[in-house]
Amino acid sequence: MQVFKLKDILPSKVAGSFAGMPDFSACFQRSWREFRVFDLETCASSLDTAWELMDQGGMLAGDSVLCLEQTGGRGRMRRRWSSPRGNIYAALKLPVPDSTEMNRMLSIITGYSFQRALMARGIEVFLKWPNDLVVNSGKAGGILIEEKRGGILAGIGLNLKSLPDSRELRTGRLMDPVHLSGAWPEADPRTAWAELVYLGQFWYDNILCNYSLIDFISEVKPYLWLVNQMVRVEQDQIVLEGRLKGIDESGGIILDCAGHHKHIQTGTLLS
Repeated sequence: MQVFKLKDILPSKVAGSFAGMPDFSACFQRSWREFRVFDLETCASSLDTAWELMDQGGMLAGDSVLCLEQTGGRGRMRRRWSSPRGNIYAALKLPVPDSTEMNRMLSIITGYSFQRALMARGIEVFLKWPNDLVVNSGKAGGILIEEKRGGILAGIGLNLKSLPDSRELRTGRLMDPVHLSGAWPEADPRTAWAELVYLGQFWYDNILCNYSLIDFISEVKPYLWLVNQMVRVEQDQIVLEGRLKGIDESGGIILDCAGHHKHIQTGTLLS
């Protein structure tokens, strides 16, 4: 394992391009210049490695684990996450929000923060509820929030150059995986991760420091995939159909089912 300061692997042109951004470190007592990246060639899971480091007192808010290859990655509902080399497989320790209501929105806030980081690259990205990053109607990445022992980690996977083996993909999936090699051809996992943490943490901190819950819900709505379109959602083996209206105050989605609004906190978006 190697340990880098984020500022040492962040491309200078990126830091220079956004040098005028406000610094919200006062909200969390730590500047991005102090963030560290624990870098591994191979690991079982970036999340598992991060939890081990946290148990040892070795990770602070803003620190992250980056594995160039995972042998036991996991996604939502503990589905296996195929992890070929060339992509980002990372776990980022998040500052704990002071607000309980914002804490319930962490998956959406984190997804939106990294979406905005990618948009700064000129990549059009949408959020698929509850935790996927969508590019060109395909899944480019996903985010998994884990909270325990007083800490919060965001597991983040992003397809930069390679795709999972098609034999490992879930049947009945809504979309196929895509990678970003066309939109971001020069990206390599280390420098791309540094850039995403730098910009993503800015948006994360900005939201928690300056946005009300209602403001954030309004902000994120235009970036939701399939918003204002008819969708189907599977919940507890029941399929509901309606028009996706947005996010509610608990991080669930609002579905307009023939004029009746249903609030769905857990489930799978089918179409």
